[in-house]
Amino acid sequence: MSTVSRETSEATRWLESWDIWRCPACLGPLGASESAAECAGCHARYRIEDGILVIKDHTDDNNGVAQQFYDSPLWPKFRFWEKFTWFCNGGERRARNAVLRHLPERPRLDLLDVAIGDGVYLDWLPKDWRIAGVDISRSQLDACRRRAEGRDIRLAQCEAETLPLADRQFDAVLSIGAFNYFNNPEAALREMVRVARPGAPIVVSDEMPNLTDRMIGHKLGFPAFDRWIVSRLMNLGDAFTEMVERYRDLDVLTLAKKVIPDAEFLPVWRGVGYVLVGHAPAE
Repeated sequence: MSTVSRETSEATRWLESWDIWRCPACLGPLGASESAAECAGCHARYRIEDGILVIKDHTDDNNGVAQQFYDSPLWPKFRFWEKFTWFCNGGERRARNAVLRHLPERPRLDLLDVAIGDGVYLDWLPKDWRIAGVDISRSQLDACRRRAEGRDIRLAQCEAETLPLADRQFDAVLSIGAFNYFNNPEAALREMVRVARPGAPIVVSDEMPNLTDRMIGHKLGFPAFDRWIVSRLMNLGDAFTEMVERYRDLDVLTLAKKVIPDAEFLPVWRGVGYVLVGHAPAE
């Protein structure tokens, strides 16, 4: 078999084994063409590289800031502080289970994970679940692919505001650690609702938007001192730190209720974070 034929065959298996992928431009079905996915409607082509569907490999605005951070050396350095937070909340598995416990307990569930990252909690989900994961960071998706070897999982590089997925495909939708800083959180939530089956739980978690208000510099009227700590000492970087400050007044619950009327906002991790829980409306 030629290299082109082999790549086309692999792309066909990847796409047809779970027929959920759609063109983000026109929502036409994607079919295999050589090593790419091609829209049957508008004929747009999207690469499939190392088992990852590449819809958009370069982003801008908030998504671009996040992408650059997670694809840079800053992320491994910052992760120490993330692990320190989990330690203060009884360990990473216990802390993440404060969010994961809101997912249904049932076999053979179809789950969408928006901003799946490196998939650190995949091992804590049932092995018979079928998972689609999307993220803007290629390095995170590559790490997730390696971690998820042997699982029924499909990964795509794209933005949460434009999911390359068909309507009403998932039994549950999960998003941990990204919602506050999407380019358009409301649009991303509407996309999660669109691809969820009616009544499916939608579980979104992130840090409290005004978390830096608890820091000593903010309390004493010197927020610049806290920005220096977060940017340099904690290795979040100047661009991400500025974005955190810009969205510190984000009203997550009011935003969510525009899209999910039964949404609830629950503090977790000793008030450092929140979990937003609701269900996809029937209409």
